[in-house]
Amino acid sequence: MAIPPPARAARGAAAAGAGIAAASAALVCIPFAPGWAGVAGLGLAASAALASLLALWVAVPQLMVALVPTLVPSPNVAYTFAWEWALAVLMLALIVHAWRRGAPWLFQLGAVERRLLLFTAWALFTGFWCTSSLYYLLGVRRLVVAACTLWVAMRLPYIASRRWFDLGIVGAASALALAAIAHARATGFSEAQALLHRAEVTHLGWGTANYVASLLLLCGPALLRLVLRGGPRERVLGTVAFALVTIVEFIVASRAAMVLFVAGTMVQLLHATRRHRLAVGAGTAAAVAGLVASPLGAGLLSRLGSLREFGSMTIRIWYFREGARRLLQSLPWGLGLGQGYANADHLQGIDPHDYWLLVGGDLGLPGLVLWAGVLAAIVRACWAVRIDERGRELAFTALLTFTLGNLHTLVEPTFQGGQYQLLFLWIVCGSLAYAQAERARHQAVPAAHAAEPAPEWVPGQAASGV
Repeated sequence: MAIPPPARAARGAAAAGAGIAAASAALVCIPFAPGWAGVAGLGLAASAALASLLALWVAVPQLMVALVPTLVPSPNVAYTFAWEWALAVLMLALIVHAWRRGAPWLFQLGAVERRLLLFTAWALFTGFWCTSSLYYLLGVRRLVVAACTLWVAMRLPYIASRRWFDLGIVGAASALALAAIAHARATGFSEAQALLHRAEVTHLGWGTANYVASLLLLCGPALLRLVLRGGPRERVLGTVAFALVTIVEFIVASRAAMVLFVAGTMVQLLHATRRHRLAVGAGTAAAVAGLVASPLGAGLLSRLGSLREFGSMTIRIWYFREGARRLLQSLPWGLGLGQGYANADHLQGIDPHDYWLLVGGDLGLPGLVLWAGVLAAIVRACWAVRIDERGRELAFTALLTFTLGNLHTLVEPTFQGGQYQLLFLWIVCGSLAYAQAERARHQAVPAAHAAEPAPEWVPGQAASGV
């Protein structure tokens, strides 16, 4: 099935919006008029209601594409998050959209989706030897939401243009950064107190300061792509959001996240400005040095030079040792999904701060192999769309986000949280889906001139057939 051009949805939204505006203006004057004018007012009210439903049908999926990631900072209410409800609404809209059109992509799964389903199926199967039902069910919920996120992300091009997708990333980064800044100001800590209570300064209730920094790290490459490659409006929005992310990264002063953020920014700038790499590299280094020397970098400098702060690195080494010991003791099948938190060993209730150690301890060798298969499928799919300039741009952004996220997961709890899984799969696989859709659309043009059927794009599969 060919992908509908985004302009068609835009024209429909504009027409519906114009109808609502005209009807609303007329409703102010006509409904209270006597005689036939009143009847006309009632008819106009019915028409306005119909136009409103049409506008909602056209606009709600696109708005949800921007709203789902923007709601990431929402608090936990009744054991759920607002972004989970928004994701469910968007998923329902996709199902209805595909059912009305008879679209075959409703049940077609790409390579990445199949690999993630195998990983999820094995994790669910380990429930037969789990001892803690609570931790098992929490793990089931997290993996099911991740699978739904991937399914939705791979089908975003069917219901929204890339601008809505980019707007969602800008919204996620801005909302997270502003929430962290607002919380930091609300604590009332002085500069010295903020350094001593760093973890509490930007603690949003559902995530620690380091976790917030890891979420913002995922948004960095996509925002910088908008600054470097977007249109005028996208560049302004991307610049503001990227500046907010930079400020919060310095406020949080998470060493791993800060190093990866600066390194990723440097790599992306050097890749985008190949003819002036020396000047760009020197300018970026000077800007980072200026930020570190400013009051904004006081927290980072204290963490890099304080013996007290180096204690967290020693603790992490202990985490890694005990996590590796748990992994070896639970071979080959693992303790079961989520059972590491309930296991009565030295790490009971403590995360090993390494997702590979967590997966190996809970899901054993099959879990490690299946998770590696998921990551390999993402890399292969991204590499396959590097055919034209736009495909290379989106693939580079997705692969850079992929690399930064997987490096950070070696020292911090990342995929263990639902917000991280949402943003990782949304940004990486959403960028991949738009790259695949662009390639399929471009291949459809010469195919139409040659009087041949246009190639069909399957979510999660490159147009070249990989």
